[in-house]
Amino acid sequence: MKKKYVLDFANISSELYQLCSKKELTRRKCLNLGKMECNLLYHLSNVDDPQCMNDLAKALGVSHSRITRIVDNLVYKKFVRRFPSPTDRRSWIVELTPEGAKANDESVDDFLGIQMDILKEIPANKIQTVLESVTLYINSYQKALNKRQEEQINGDK
Repeated sequence: MKKKYVLDFANISSELYQLCSKKELTRRKCLNLGKMECNLLYHLSNVDDPQCMNDLAKALGVSHSRITRIVDNLVYKKFVRRFPSPTDRRSWIVELTPEGAKANDESVDDFLGIQMDILKEIPANKIQTVLESVTLYINSYQKALNKRQEEQINGDK
């Protein structure tokens, strides 16, 4: 494989990371939310029932103390409501408020708007090719990272 391609794809990877970070920062600033706050709102909007704090911590991969701080911030902003569990008095339940649902919808709409703007820049006859190529690149990237992580884990034993 030519070294030029390795460097070209390394640069593409870096540029995509920078663009995604910039997009994420812009989205969060618009809503005055942190990344985990956005993630929690998105999670709550995709489940049918209110969630207990422990389940939220597991779903988002954060500690119980971290989920408490995130929920505290969202309660203050009136995006979620927290109340005692009716079945376990040691547990607290969190649900999305109408304001939280609206903030999540605005965030999703903004993200989809960016995607629409991107697609407008790609010639219509090349959209499918770009989609297939980017999908192949992402899948290959994931396989390479998984392989590297597995090697590191096995090497650490």
